[in-house]
Amino acid sequence: MKILDSLLRIQNSSRSKIQIILWWELRRILYNFIVLLIGLISIGILSLFVNHKPGADIIDPLLVLFFAFLCNIAYTFGWIIELFLPNSQNYGPKVFKNGLYFTFIIIVILVFCGIFGWVGKA
Repeated sequence: MKILDSLLRIQNSSRSKIQIILWWELRRILYNFIVLLIGLISIGILSLFVNHKPGADIIDPLLVLFFAFLCNIAYTFGWIIELFLPNSQNYGPKVFKNGLYFTFIIIVILVFCGIFGWVGKA
């Protein structure tokens, strides 16, 4: 967590609106990488329990892409909201981490739903 904290540190509390947006957008790459990594691990775990033939269902890949799109929409709201707040060195890092935790929890819930859905069909 210390590595993440150092990557999220805000050096200047009085940032311009452009600096706020840049802070968030430069960290979007990190956010998407972490979410992708969690997603790939989750898909790997799910594939251990669910026998799903590749290409059998076009809906699943579309849902994954839609989820990634929603994650990025939610991420964008982080800096949009910060633009209207007084300067803070805590808001960005706190919201980034909480959003990441929330995304992780949603992914885990979806994996469990997939596993339990498969068990219910078996």
